[in-house]
Amino acid sequence: MRAPWLVTCTLGCLLGAATGCEKLLSIQDPVAGDGPGHDGGGIDSSDGGGPPPSSPLLLSEVVLTPDAGEMIEIVNTSSSDVPLMTYYLSDSGNYYRLPLGATVDNTDFIVKFPDGAVIHGHQALTIAIALPADFLTTYTVLPNYSLRDGSLQTIAMNGAPNLTNGGEPIILFQWDSRSDLVTDVDILLAGAPSGATNALPNKSNATQDGPDPDTTASKYAVDAGTIHAQPAAPGSGVSTKRIALEDGHETHGGTGNGPSGDDETSEDTSLTWDGTAANPFTAPTPGQVPAALLR
Repeated sequence: MRAPWLVTCTLGCLLGAATGCEKLLSIQDPVAGDGPGHDGGGIDSSDGGGPPPSSPLLLSEVVLTPDAGEMIEIVNTSSSDVPLMTYYLSDSGNYYRLPLGATVDNTDFIVKFPDGAVIHGHQALTIAIALPADFLTTYTVLPNYSLRDGSLQTIAMNGAPNLTNGGEPIILFQWDSRSDLVTDVDILLAGAPSGATNALPNKSNATQDGPDPDTTASKYAVDAGTIHAQPAAPGSGVSTKRIALEDGHETHGGTGNGPSGDDETSEDTSLTWDGTAANPFTAPTPGQVPAALLR
């Protein structure tokens, strides 16, 4: 069990504006207006200020243990390059509060891909939790990014980042740094999360007013919340891998909090990820892209 902690490393710390690295995140909006999404359903690009209305990116592989080999991998299912400047990764259920200022528990994180970062068409990017040297020792290849070497922008981090061996939520999401809400891109309950600090909270109808100048709040749409944890956690020496696209296995084009109204909390991960008797966990394959994940 983890006790809640205040954010101990935020954007303000990186800019030298926080003392002792204990400050809630505060990002000033350079553009007037709340941005889209006042009626829920996440952000869109209707006013030119939000992320694209759809995203071809998915979580594709996660290693929970050993610590030196922990990683999160994302894949670009399309053949087109995708800029990553609005994309974030987190293992904290508080990720959706980011426009207000997020807090994270001990060893949890919220990180952002740097400006200028791109994922090429049909490419997988590996994000190491430990140092690149540890990753290299484990897999004989270097990761594309690491949480501990400064290659990703640290938004919130409390102590040395670490994935819970038993399991926890892994969230890929977007935020344009000005809207009231974030957009879910993909969610996995990796392994078998236990305890309140490792659960994915229900953000349905949560209302918040982000960093823009006005005082008009926006509301998240209702999450289906039918996504399930895996029957067991992948142990040392194996990973959990996406084996199928989410097409047909989650609610698309509705009023959810994902791109184009998709509901990322509705995905039937028993059909799209391994960890079942029919598709058991196997050895990690960092950087490899299965043909089944390409459009």
